[in-house]
Amino acid sequence: MPLNLSKLIKESNSGVLKSKQLLAYEYWLGTNIKQDYKLALKLWKQVAKYNEPTGSFNLAVMYYQGDGVKKNILNSFKYYSECINSKKKKYLACSFQGAIELIRDAHYQIGEKMYFKGEYKKNNSLGIRHFEKAFKHGHFHAGFLLGLFHDESQPYYYGIEKNTKKAVKYYKAVLKKYNYFPAAANLALIYGLGQGVKENYRLFNLYYKKALSIKNKLIFSRLDIQRQHTVDQLRSQLKVMARKIRKHQKIKNLKKVLVNTFGQVVKEIK
Repeated sequence: MPLNLSKLIKESNSGVLKSKQLLAYEYWLGTNIKQDYKLALKLWKQVAKYNEPTGSFNLAVMYYQGDGVKKNILNSFKYYSECINSKKKKYLACSFQGAIELIRDAHYQIGEKMYFKGEYKKNNSLGIRHFEKAFKHGHFHAGFLLGLFHDESQPYYYGIEKNTKKAVKYYKAVLKKYNYFPAAANLALIYGLGQGVKENYRLFNLYYKKALSIKNKLIFSRLDIQRQHTVDQLRSQLKVMARKIRKHQKIKNLKKVLVNTFGQVVKEIK
């Protein structure tokens, strides 16, 4: 449907929140109308007064990026916080699902930028809490990253203490709820290589086969985070590691057979 700007402006002036939100976006984007950050800011503030996530979230972004205003982390944090605290049975400026997605993304931004990176204040515990809430609201990659942050085989992120038990918990949760390929791949490697856990060839095989069976588009499209070439690269790396793990397992089994055979021979001689 073609955009009717005159109608949008008229409805916005008459107080229709959805039209205010859409018009603010048009002023911010500047594609169909002359870009005007100040008007976008003004309209989104009007929307945010009604406890609408689409207003507070976009204000947080504008203050964080310095769009038409001086970059202000405190104001950005304030509006992200307003967004996640919005609890209504019905939203007027966007759909209910749209509001939940904005709340989800606000939790992610607070966790990553404000707490992990310390742009508001450095606090890994709060960063983890907001990532967990983002995951609860559907941000599967936040759940995966929590696994990655605790995974002993991965580099240190934000100074978060490694804990394989927690990494496995997060990976399993993401895999169960979203059938997320990178989570299955990392679980296979953890058990296959014995990274922070006892080697378990049965569990390695279970998660390796599961990883290779996942073909859904979720892994690289839903939140526009994972790109196809990244996923293909990860699949290739997993196959290479699987060959090494299986070779290592065969050597272990051979050693076991030799030890058992030698032990039996010695026993018979005695």
